[in-house]
Amino acid sequence: MKKYIYILSLFIIGLSACKKEEEVGGTAVQEVSGEWWVQLKVGGQFTASYGEDYYKVITYNTSDNSATQMWLDVSSIWANSNNNEMVFAKVNVNVPDLSFSADKAKNAGAYYDPTMTFNVTKGKVTKNTYVGPASKAVSDGISFEIEFSDDPGTIYQLSGYHRTKFPEDDH
Repeated sequence: MKKYIYILSLFIIGLSACKKEEEVGGTAVQEVSGEWWVQLKVGGQFTASYGEDYYKVITYNTSDNSATQMWLDVSSIWANSNNNEMVFAKVNVNVPDLSFSADKAKNAGAYYDPTMTFNVTKGKVTKNTYVGPASKAVSDGISFEIEFSDDPGTIYQLSGYHRTKFPEDDH
């Protein structure tokens, strides 16, 4: 009799453990979100400071999953990682147009100048317009201009591609 009680108990536990699979949804800004590899130019030319190297830029949704704002992290470009600095702020986004911008976006990260802001203009994501340099995988493109308050008057033009996740395309 104990054998049947154990079997019945295991059967009931097994049934109760089955859950309906919840469908995982995306975020409101997923079309413009991700990790990007970008190069910098000033006046259309590579600079001595940055050369032709690639830098990681990250775009991602806000905690309230806003459809009109996203985070833009440019720490790899403008922050000193040796001092644990970070430079990121909320920027305005127009998902249907795949565009983004900011006017005096206040840095939310730790930085030597706590009042630092930046402007973002001409922010644009283009779908399937870039080919990974090594993998030749088709990826999205990104471009924007940025001006930092602690370097006023210098407009940095950034452009590059969405991370392909092929190691040979990572920089």
